[in-house]
Amino acid sequence: MPIDELLNGYNSAQKQEKMEKRAIPVAQRGKKVVRPIFSKLTIFSTLLVIRLLSARYATIPDCDEVFNYWEPTHYLAHNNGLQTWEYSPEYAIRSWAYVGLHAFLSRWISFLPQMSKVHEFYALRCIFAGACAWCETRLYEAISVNVNRKIGMLYLVVTMTAAGVFHAATAYLPSTFAMYTTMLGMAAFIDRRHSEGRKTVEGVFWFAIGGLLGWPFSMAIVVPFVMERLLAGICSNGVGRTIGIFIKAALGAFGVLAAVTAIDTWAYKKLEVVPLNIVMYNVFGGARKGPDIYGTEPWWFYLANLALNFNILLPLALLSAPLLVLFHFVPTSSSRQNRTSALALINLSIPFYLWLTIFSLQPHKEERFMFVAYPALCLSSAIAFHAVLSIWGAFSTFISATRVQLPLQHTLLSILNWGVLILPIAIALLISASRILAVVTGYSAPMHMYSPKYIPENETGNICFGKEWYRFPSSYFLPDGMRPRFLKSAFAGLLPGQFLEGEAGKWDRPGMWAIPKGMNDENQEDMSKYVDIATCDYLVDSFLPSMSMELSDLEPNYMLDNSTWERIHCEGFLDAAGTRSFLERALWIPGRNQSKTWGEYCLLRRKPEAVDSPPATEAGETPGEDNEEARDEL
Repeated sequence: MPIDELLNGYNSAQKQEKMEKRAIPVAQRGKKVVRPIFSKLTIFSTLLVIRLLSARYATIPDCDEVFNYWEPTHYLAHNNGLQTWEYSPEYAIRSWAYVGLHAFLSRWISFLPQMSKVHEFYALRCIFAGACAWCETRLYEAISVNVNRKIGMLYLVVTMTAAGVFHAATAYLPSTFAMYTTMLGMAAFIDRRHSEGRKTVEGVFWFAIGGLLGWPFSMAIVVPFVMERLLAGICSNGVGRTIGIFIKAALGAFGVLAAVTAIDTWAYKKLEVVPLNIVMYNVFGGARKGPDIYGTEPWWFYLANLALNFNILLPLALLSAPLLVLFHFVPTSSSRQNRTSALALINLSIPFYLWLTIFSLQPHKEERFMFVAYPALCLSSAIAFHAVLSIWGAFSTFISATRVQLPLQHTLLSILNWGVLILPIAIALLISASRILAVVTGYSAPMHMYSPKYIPENETGNICFGKEWYRFPSSYFLPDGMRPRFLKSAFAGLLPGQFLEGEAGKWDRPGMWAIPKGMNDENQEDMSKYVDIATCDYLVDSFLPSMSMELSDLEPNYMLDNSTWERIHCEGFLDAAGTRSFLERALWIPGRNQSKTWGEYCLLRRKPEAVDSPPATEAGETPGEDNEEARDEL
């Protein structure tokens, strides 16, 4: 189909009539069934390939993913791991139900032949990739069948090309899990092929799974859908029937809460409602507690971060409502359908606005908090692009129909039509690919230090981390006989301790219910978490040129202590603070790699019979909060 016909089709009465017919529930259309432009199998397969690339190459920019999820999972599967204060029964603000689900998969994978712990790590990521691809396919199908096939196709292009979704898709975080269930919940509410009662109950159920098993605050994004169904239900079905539907939905959510509470109560050996504990600490924690003690950011942090990960898709999402208002008043032969469609689409744009507003108002901000809203952001971007194409299509139709024919008018108009459709997609794709490559090439070194080529599989002892504690990728990368330990650095907060090891092969680990020593919920440093450097057999350290002038006895450059340590493996690591150009540190630009400032990230091994001597006090980077790479770029 010529591009001008495609754009003009947005506003032809015939196309609009077909669009309206597609929105009618199947039960009311007889045997007529609307199908997406591409089959579910084709879309799922394509998305799966992209998500598997994320599973293989995505970094871990947030130490919370490691210490609060990978380490407890490793503990349940392999009887050792690092324990944060959140898992202490005194506080119990992490759910063993959520971790246990993944530990079950990890242990099952370990029974397969020739599977090392690193294989378990990446196999779990591949499962995340498959889950994400399936949820995206389900939302794509719901949009295509029930809203608009073109919007469904645009959503698919957006979610495939967005760098933010690439990084979030296979992260082991409750916010990523909630992102999956948000897709399923949105699909359920959008799907008009089922009865009002069924889609409401199913939609609330999926959001409840994401909030009660994953992250409680993620349930805020369901509010616009619930309000829309409540008002529509009262108007069409009456108060009594609508209340009955929502009682069924509430019972489903209560069933999820009961199951999660039962598992956590068994694990902690006392009654614990973990979702409630999370809300109480983060909202009503009191003085010197709560999320703000871990750092605060300005109100524009999320706008800057989303712009970095979604480029031109972010302004499209932010402009979706104004563009739909303009689309509402576009004069076409099918203006009545435009008005109906615009009002319905504005309702689908509200969740992203709501989420961004709520979390921008919170002082403590982290990139992962936005993961839940990524599906809504992608859908809002697709809706906005649809509105742009519709408005341009009306203008293109008007120009084509004018009696005044300019030279080469048709050719120029065709070129403009192609530009309006293809150029935004091409720009988004290129910038997103550049962003992904920049992160992978600049910050992947911590994932490559622990290969059997560098640390034998039968090795035992301690591997130590000073200022690089927050880039440790988890015990899944270490041999069974090795344990991660911490050296004192400039960081003065609370580091994880060691889970109490129990009897191998049992699920009832003592670390789940025994109260550990040295834990607190105020981020106060506990010196018992540190070891003497003389006990370290291996050490992971980095050196960044931008920090070379900051001398520190706590953060020396261990790589210069050749009498004690030998380099086993080193890789380049982007010195974001030392790379002056924002574009060069934020994006991968062909031919500009050497103009960046690079440091070294190294695995060191103690030399035989080495005597510890004070290393050179040429300090490396001082650790800070999570998402440091993104913060440096911003």
